[in-house]
Amino acid sequence: LPLVSSITSSSAKSLDVYDDISLQSAISSANKDNSISEIAFKRDSFIVLSKPVIYSGNQPIKFTGRNATLDGTKTANLDVYKNLSASAQQGALLLNTAAAIDISNLAIKNSAANGIVVSIPDNAQGEKSTIYLDRVNISNSEFHGLYIDDNSDFFDKESAGSDIGIYLNIANSNIIGNGTGDNDFDGIRIDERSRGNIIALITNSHIDENGGDGIELDEAGEGDVDITMMNVTLNNNGFYNNADLEDGLDIDEAGPGDINASFYNIEVKNNKDEGLDFDEAGEGDVGIKLRYLNARNNSDEGIKISERSEGGIEVGITMSSVTNNGDDGIQITEIDNGKIEANLLQLTVKDNSKYGIRIEQWNVKDENSTEEAPGSLEINQVTYTNNGKGNYIKTKNVITK
Repeated sequence: LPLVSSITSSSAKSLDVYDDISLQSAISSANKDNSISEIAFKRDSFIVLSKPVIYSGNQPIKFTGRNATLDGTKTANLDVYKNLSASAQQGALLLNTAAAIDISNLAIKNSAANGIVVSIPDNAQGEKSTIYLDRVNISNSEFHGLYIDDNSDFFDKESAGSDIGIYLNIANSNIIGNGTGDNDFDGIRIDERSRGNIIALITNSHIDENGGDGIELDEAGEGDVDITMMNVTLNNNGFYNNADLEDGLDIDEAGPGDINASFYNIEVKNNKDEGLDFDEAGEGDVGIKLRYLNARNNSDEGIKISERSEGGIEVGITMSSVTNNGDDGIQITEIDNGKIEANLLQLTVKDNSKYGIRIEQWNVKDENSTEEAPGSLEINQVTYTNNGKGNYIKTKNVITK
């Protein structure tokens, strides 16, 4: 993904800010003057916001934090929210634009709503909205830490939205302790609707201790979900609502489109529902590559992958550990017309409450017989011990090589 700063012209203006008044003034100017492309904070400044920072310009915008902090404690229940569409779009930093956004070396804490919201206009043009975060810390937001909203329906009941996709690049950041004010608020949440893909790259970051999912990517309409993560923790998430506990990572893809995920050196532990949860419904495939994954002590499955309708599942998990989870360690399920191809290499799968590994392929779930071609499972150097339902791989219509 390109850095936003790489497309900033040499003639663009930068405005310096050091307190709430200067920040609000700079944002107001940027909303009116498309030559302003950067808001630069005084080094180590601590700004208590009197109201949300709302950017609605059409030009790419860069927030250069220089280790500044925005405190959103006082941003609750303000009159400014009366002009916004729904409570989900409230937050300390509101970016109502499809223009490229670059935020670096900035902390947002104690928001009485969301930490950062990117609200994409329904009529947005182009291929994508690009959001780049580097050394950004979002903590203790009552709603989502980072929320990227492509909904036309304010209450997320429809699949209508803009025709552009969402490109998210997060590096060296911490999204911690958010989603503690109400149900179903996550560390990172993307709602992508209509046409357009979600493409996410997350590296060297911690997404931990959020009340809802650590990360939820929700794609409805035509489009894929492509996510790459390297050196990331997804720990201790999903605790807010005991009646609806949530995951370390939850990806839901509905309609035509695929899920593609490639993870390297990921820790997923102590989440209150699944560790990693991939659900694809509609026409589309699932492709998952996991390497150096530690999925431990999650309250439900360590890894759950499911696909319904037209499409198959291709999974490769290598040099990983899936231990002490509250249901199956690894659960892979394909229902309707499709095929599973799984390759498991150098795994330790032990101390899970049910099956260590469960892989099932159905044309119709719980059918007694099927004419569907079987899937395939290739295993090499897999250790499974002390799993609750036995130390073997539970399969249905899958041939082990």
